[in-house]
Amino acid sequence: MTHRRAIGLLLGCTFIWGASFTLNKMVLGSATPLAFMAARFAGAALLLAPVYRTTTKADWRAGLGLGLLFTAQFGLYAIGLTTIAPGRSAFLFGFHTPLVPVLVLAIHRQWPSGRDLFAVGAAMLGLWWLTRPSGAAGFGPGDLATIASAACAALYVVLASSVGRRHQPAQLMAVQFVVMFVVAGCLAVGFEQPRIDLTQVTVLLIPFLALSSVATFIGQLAGQRAVSSTEAALVYALEPLVAAVVSFVSFGERLSGGQWAGGGLILAASLVAQLGRPSPAPAPEPASQASK
Repeated sequence: MTHRRAIGLLLGCTFIWGASFTLNKMVLGSATPLAFMAARFAGAALLLAPVYRTTTKADWRAGLGLGLLFTAQFGLYAIGLTTIAPGRSAFLFGFHTPLVPVLVLAIHRQWPSGRDLFAVGAAMLGLWWLTRPSGAAGFGPGDLATIASAACAALYVVLASSVGRRHQPAQLMAVQFVVMFVVAGCLAVGFEQPRIDLTQVTVLLIPFLALSSVATFIGQLAGQRAVSSTEAALVYALEPLVAAVVSFVSFGERLSGGQWAGGGLILAASLVAQLGRPSPAPAPEPASQASK
């Protein structure tokens, strides 16, 4: 996959994820967070049933670790979204953007470039202008859960960029879906009173979100094989902008001039990060193919 196509793929995933803030919020009005998570990823695992015949032991070892991290990320995100608005959630989750270069430095000892640091700072300023909470005093449990989710997401982006290069995206994601379904189901039984009301919203949106999980999370792994962790994080910084546009189209929520300026700054930061950047070296042959 070329660098340009990888960026396009990650942009497509980001647009879907941005819209999903509102969709997830709608489902969580009729379901408990962990039960919803278990149902969503059970459906995603079923959609990938044919893939399990081709997974290897290496896929399962790598997918187990990523799946546990992904479970923590999504579980904390869903718990936070039950008590805070989608826009506030999008801003808080956006903290994973500046965390990625820090984690790259800590894990891989790779210093981010000056352009990357400038773009990340500009993206964070744009995030604040776009989705800053008005009239909200302090942080509540939902805010803290979302920030913790953002930290997990940043670590996932860094690890997926390196681990994903050695595995086929579908096989690696299929393993993660099983892990997420099993762990979320066990936690739901142990820590909440599991509930999913069979409303029109849940009947339509849970299968749709399961399908979107297959498309976007496999797309994320595939795209990140050809881009750096920091590049990926800057693309993902567009999520709050998409969330704001979806909210405007769906519910008529209007943005102030400052918020639109913030959205434009995020777009500009992403362009600064991409223009003139050389393509990364090709990813090595995935382990799931090399082992055959």
